[in-house]
Amino acid sequence: MPDMMAIVSKAVFEKEHPGAKPGSTLPIEVYRSTHKAFEKLKTGGRLFLVTARPDDVLWLVAVLDGLTFDGKQWNSKPNRTPITDITPLKGSLTFDSGKGITAAPGQLGMSLQTPRVLTPADAQLLGGSGAASEGAPASATRNLTAHEPVTALPCLCSKCIAKAPERATAKDMSFFRMSAEAHGRTLHFWVPDELAETKRAVQQSVAGAMRVKLKKARVSP
Repeated sequence: MPDMMAIVSKAVFEKEHPGAKPGSTLPIEVYRSTHKAFEKLKTGGRLFLVTARPDDVLWLVAVLDGLTFDGKQWNSKPNRTPITDITPLKGSLTFDSGKGITAAPGQLGMSLQTPRVLTPADAQLLGGSGAASEGAPASATRNLTAHEPVTALPCLCSKCIAKAPERATAKDMSFFRMSAEAHGRTLHFWVPDELAETKRAVQQSVAGAMRVKLKKARVSP
C-alpha cells in the first residue's frame, strides 16, 4: 500500500484557500481526480498533496489518510497536517521511478502533474510514515533517535529509519512505529501492539517529556 504525491494547481489552491500560508492547517478531506494512477490507493496508503508557489517554492498542503473512492473523487479523514514549505527537500525526493523532481525554472507545477508513488524514504522526509506519524505535523525535523547497532528491534536513527519496517516482532511481541515531536526535534520509537488503543496518549506523553528535557538542555550552563 504505497503513499503517493499529487499536485493541487495554483489556481485551485488560491481559489479554495485564499490567504493560506505555512503553519495553517487546511481541513481538506477530498481530492477530485479519476486518474488511474490512484488505483494503488485502494489497498491503503496516504496521499500527500503539494502545490507550487512563486519562484519554484513547493508546499506540502495536506496529507490525506483513510482514503475511499466514490467514482469521482477520493474522500478521506480531515487533514491534520499544517502547510509546510518543503522546498529544501525537492532534491532529496526520488519516487519509485528513481527520477526525482526535474523541472525547468518556472515549470515546477507542470513537472508534477503526473501523480507519483513515494518511496518509504520519501515519505519519511515528508514527515514520517504509517502509525509512526499519524496525526503528527509533517516537517523536516531533526531525528533525535540514537543509533542502536545491536538491538532486538530495528534501529530508528536518521541513518537507519528509511530501511526500517512499519512493524516488527521481538520476544514473541509485536510492535509498531510511532514518533513524537517537540521544539523541531523528532523521536522515533517502538510501541507494543497491546498499547495501540492508547497510542495518542503514548505519543503525547513522549512529546511532553521531550519538551521538558529539551527546555532544560537549552537553559543549562
